[in-house]
Amino acid sequence: MRSHPEHTETHSGERPAGRVKRLFIISFRSLFWLFVFIGSWGLIASMIPSFPGPSAALRSGLHLAGSTGNEVYHWIRGDELAIAAKRVRDAAVEHRTADTTRSDVEALTEDRRRRLPIHPLREDSLLQSQLKQISDVPPVSGRLINILIIGIDSRLSARHARADALHLVTVNPDSAIVEIMSIPRDSYVDLGYPDTTHFNIIANAKMTGNKLLMRKVAGLCNRGPVNFYVEVGFSQAMGILEMLGYGDPVSTLQFLRTRRTLPGGDIQRAHNQALFMRQNLIDRFPLLTGVSGEVIVAAGLNFVTTNLSRDFCLGLLYNLDSKGFPHHREDAVRLRMLPGNHIRLRQMTADSATVIATLERVRGVRGGTDDAGLDVTAYLRRVYTRAMKDSTRPGQIIYRLRRLNEQHAWLQIQETHARKGIRDTLTGLLEFALREVGKTGEADEVRRAREAEDLLIRQQLLRQN
Repeated sequence: MRSHPEHTETHSGERPAGRVKRLFIISFRSLFWLFVFIGSWGLIASMIPSFPGPSAALRSGLHLAGSTGNEVYHWIRGDELAIAAKRVRDAAVEHRTADTTRSDVEALTEDRRRRLPIHPLREDSLLQSQLKQISDVPPVSGRLINILIIGIDSRLSARHARADALHLVTVNPDSAIVEIMSIPRDSYVDLGYPDTTHFNIIANAKMTGNKLLMRKVAGLCNRGPVNFYVEVGFSQAMGILEMLGYGDPVSTLQFLRTRRTLPGGDIQRAHNQALFMRQNLIDRFPLLTGVSGEVIVAAGLNFVTTNLSRDFCLGLLYNLDSKGFPHHREDAVRLRMLPGNHIRLRQMTADSATVIATLERVRGVRGGTDDAGLDVTAYLRRVYTRAMKDSTRPGQIIYRLRRLNEQHAWLQIQETHARKGIRDTLTGLLEFALREVGKTGEADEVRRAREAEDLLIRQQLLRQN
């Protein structure tokens, strides 16, 4: 018998279509029964409180996968982390301290004290009682590492800045205790200015660089030498709040920076910032360990200005994690203030209700917040236009754009599409100019900072699940 090609072609043409149809039906049925199963599971869980629901099971599965990944990570990297942790312990400096700090005011004669524009308040029993409410245990001592957190007050493109916020983070890697000491920016230190001026304050010690500032903070806080710093500007702070998942980073930052209408002024503001730091450190510390920790540390060091190295940070975190931080003891993270700040501090957490109420009170009393208004988008576009006119002079382009890149100025733009476009054009032009003058290392740093910003903000690595 002869075959019939027409009949064969018809069947062969219908076979793939039939397979697609069967696959579609199987997929539809599978999805249908999956939804029925999940819906029934959720219904049972809602009727029986002790019965875990689908979302709880999913979270448990993700937690198990994360734990397994971290165990593998520590198995692979354990020896390197242990070596880094030992280097951190070796860098710690032995320091025994009493429950007092000193300021340069104590070294002045009585005559010079009278000439000061603001007279320091003497310590008394009420002050000591208030300090103990903040930290009712002795200050951390032993082998210490001091890291100065510097929030700088700098306008866009400004090359010099004052220290608008100062917090000394003291870590004992042996006991895994962290102390955050808030330093009001108007704290007196002798900078060599006339006694009748307001210039002899800790905020102005930043003007000549971080070395003098760290030295003055070390003398003020009596916690041993300060060898490390992390510097964060206004724009970077906006980015950090966005990374942490705050829905309204603008208002949150305004709250953390405001001192208007607060009875304690700058002292209360410093305490609010320390409370914020403490809570986020405790809540998000697990994200800083394991696989996610290595990624966050590497990206974070390219996002802020610091003299901390990647290995040092990983070693410090490994030391804390190995002791069970932050849940190994109730006082694992302590808050302190400098003696001499005679004021009753309030516990003001940066939740939405407190932020809204504080900012409404500020607007009602003063008609605005502490932050001056500026159209950052228009400003950065003008800077880019001027830089493009200097396209034949790469040195001038670098001068115009380098400081803005260090500040991550575009993070003040809330509209993400416009922000990314401006950032990419500015950093791309700066990277090109640096390569033109042979500074390939600095050009690579610009690229890495851009990649770090994308990783931290877009991937939301620091956001809690």
